Amino acid sequence: MENLRRELISSIMIACQEREVDVTEDFISFLLTLFQLNPIYEIKVDDEENNEKIIQAIVEKICDQERPSLTILKSQLYFAKHYHDRDETVKRHRLRLHQKTGPLVAEICQTEKLANKQESEKLYHKMLVVITFLSGLGNPTVSSVLKEVSVALQSVFQPSELEQYVKMSKREKEEQLMELMCIVAGIRLFNRDNQRGGEGIDDLPAILQKATKKTRDCIMEFLERLMTKIYKFTAAIEKICLIRKLIPLGVYTIENVNWAAEMLTACRQQEIYVRKLLSDVERSEKEIQNYMERLQGRLFKLHDTVRYRTAIPTVQVYPQFIDLADIWMGLQDEVIILSGINNFFWELQTLSAKTVNAYNEPLLTDMLSNEEVLTDAERLEQSMGEPIRECGECTIYHPNETKDFENINLEFLGFCAWKFVSEHGALIPGNPNNGIVKWRGKYYVFCSILAAQQFGQDPDRYIYEALDYIRNHVEYVYLFQVHDDVRALQTQEVLSEEGPQLKTCQHQMVQTDLHILPPSIDKNYSSNLWELRNRALHLATISRCTTRSTQTYKSNFRYGIYVQAAPPRNKEVQTRRDNYMNTKKLLTYIFGLRGRRDDNQHVLSFLEDELEHL
Repeated sequence: MENLRRELISSIMIACQEREVDVTEDFISFLLTLFQLNPIYEIKVDDEENNEKIIQAIVEKICDQERPSLTILKSQLYFAKHYHDRDETVKRHRLRLHQKTGPLVAEICQTEKLANKQESEKLYHKMLVVITFLSGLGNPTVSSVLKEVSVALQSVFQPSELEQYVKMSKREKEEQLMELMCIVAGIRLFNRDNQRGGEGIDDLPAILQKATKKTRDCIMEFLERLMTKIYKFTAAIEKICLIRKLIPLGVYTIENVNWAAEMLTACRQQEIYVRKLLSDVERSEKEIQNYMERLQGRLFKLHDTVRYRTAIPTVQVYPQFIDLADIWMGLQDEVIILSGINNFFWELQTLSAKTVNAYNEPLLTDMLSNEEVLTDAERLEQSMGEPIRECGECTIYHPNETKDFENINLEFLGFCAWKFVSEHGALIPGNPNNGIVKWRGKYYVFCSILAAQQFGQDPDRYIYEALDYIRNHVEYVYLFQVHDDVRALQTQEVLSEEGPQLKTCQHQMVQTDLHILPPSIDKNYSSNLWELRNRALHLATISRCTTRSTQTYKSNFRYGIYVQAAPPRNKEVQTRRDNYMNTKKLLTYIFGLRGRRDDNQHVLSFLEDELEHL
């Protein structure tokens, strides 16, 4: 099936190129996935005619470049591929940054020996480049920037310490390099605040404040123009709903009516994306304000720490430098986020430049004639005071009687469900203040009491007719986020008059308190048939063998040995005591001093203890 899908994508691309229409493989795959939600366009392996019908339908959709519905689909695909939340945007940027410095960092960490002073200088220079690049404080190719980084690094890490650095493990080297980067960045930022350095460091707080204001103003200006357009198209669609039975009538041809409905859908889709970008900008403004307050507080504490002191313990100042660098990196992340918002906003305008932004305004004016154009707020205010009291078997929730009423997730983005079905895709805002209708676990709003009453007569049929309309107009699938619901409808090609036959699916969980039988795991179990045959043959071979017993030499003398382990106990140990030592006294005598006949006098020497027995 996957090979057949690739063949279809290739055939569609060739057909579009023959008509001189540029299209990407991703967009064709996106359309093919959406078309497959409809059983009419289901891919079949052995049905060439059916597959050709799918190719023809998608090619016709792509080649009609002037239709707003194609712009909606392109915007949806671009949003799905390129829009990321804040954390993901920062993560991707940091990953690209580390990929660029990865080879140089690996070269530093893989150095295990320094043969001479020249190699030591090269390694130190590489560390300077990596620290400058990763901190984002200046260009490492500028000599003045590199000199300032060198002075800051030498204050915390001397070149003579490289001998000890290269002996560390790879992981320890990377960790110390990142720590040095943060400390050096903090020192340079502190010196910049003291106006004694900061070469190549941009004034991020001022730049970000100016950039956020300009971005927000541009988005707000675009949103105001877009909402004016939406109000006009909504008024035109409301007028079309009133004269639906008379169409075609004058300017209200079927083609023009479809164009107005698609234009309103395209504008509403664009509104969703623009409001999301505006929300991101507002969050960035709050984060930037928070970072600036932290930055001022950290600099104040650093000044207070180093004031009137010539020597400061590293334990007091290094963590503050690291925190200062972390705050500045947070501001750098906000630059990346704002850049992503501006790029996405520009691409969104480019995608809709030829259709949504440059629309046929005279035709819209003729369709409106003297019709009053209301804003969404004015339309809600006009329908206030008419609460829904009856809606068949559906449950009705009112704002004053329901907890967390504002947090209820509405189907069809809060547009009237009955109008969408009965008027073939009309997006008329519903009024939740008049009541929210619940049916089969989902919540719906309506633009009037009549619409709610009509829906309540047969809610299942209206819901499934809406899903059937959506699968035939695939641009609504991701607009309303009903991909799973439409896929569940995939088993039914056409809705019958008796009503929908769709099976309702829901997740169920069953918990057993106690298993009947105790768990048993056979370690020798095998599901392999050949393994079982091998075991059977082995057993058959053993059955034909004779078992013999052999007595080894003196094996009867073997016996078991038991070891008694004594429990440990506390014992006291007396160390030897210091004592004094007395030298033995030497006694000296002269033998024959009183006179001898032979006159043989000599000296005799004795120790004192040798005479104790006398």
